[in-house]
Amino acid sequence: MEEDIIIKPRVELDLYWGSEELIAAMTDVIYRGYSSKSALDRVRASPELVERRIKNFLRDGHYSVFEFMGASWIIEGSRAMTHELVRHRMASYWQESQRYVDYRKGQLRFVVPRKSPELLKQVKSSSVLYLRAREAMKPEDARYVLPNLVASRIWVQMNAREALINFIPLRTGLGAFHEIRVVAWLVFNSLLNVFPITAKWVWDNLPALHPDYCRNAEELSRKYFTNDCRALSVTDAFSAWEMEVPAPLRALVDEVLNR
Repeated sequence: MEEDIIIKPRVELDLYWGSEELIAAMTDVIYRGYSSKSALDRVRASPELVERRIKNFLRDGHYSVFEFMGASWIIEGSRAMTHELVRHRMASYWQESQRYVDYRKGQLRFVVPRKSPELLKQVKSSSVLYLRAREAMKPEDARYVLPNLVASRIWVQMNAREALINFIPLRTGLGAFHEIRVVAWLVFNSLLNVFPITAKWVWDNLPALHPDYCRNAEELSRKYFTNDCRALSVTDAFSAWEMEVPAPLRALVDEVLNR
């Protein structure tokens, strides 16, 4: 097998469906008898109307309408992270199978934060142990020796209500595992230009959307010199993985820090 491959968590937006314009237009279709086409033409001519209606839905807690738009991603991270990810049941998943993949062919990848010396030792010993196991048994049995730091690809699909109003507030909170926090921020970043009104509203209201969002904020504020829980979460999570914060998300953090 080739030399051990060390990777960092990654998120790739695969596709998205629906739009904020569509949700805003459907108000006219449902309550005022417009056709879908005429309603869409109306809202497309008035971005202010779209923004007002979307913000009203969010303000009033009418979240079910956001199930009419959503997205899917290819996410790669540790099995420790994906075990937490799949707990979000209002989503669909298709994950890399350790039963059928024979990692002797060079596909064994590991996810290690900050190149921890202890975890890097575990990478080497895990590779050796797996190869020995594969000499004696099938992949489905050899996988028992694989640790949580083995990387796994997972195809995830969520509607916007689950992604932005549930997953993001829960998994970017300061009490969340640092790897799933990075993944959640990368998911959020991918939606900033796709569903911009909804995403910005979520950013503005994050601490209010999760009652424990700011756990340990006081301790982290001494380290990163800000009291904003969102900025603390972004900075701390990406620092743990020595990753650069993507530009759209970085702009939101900079706006907070420069106030």
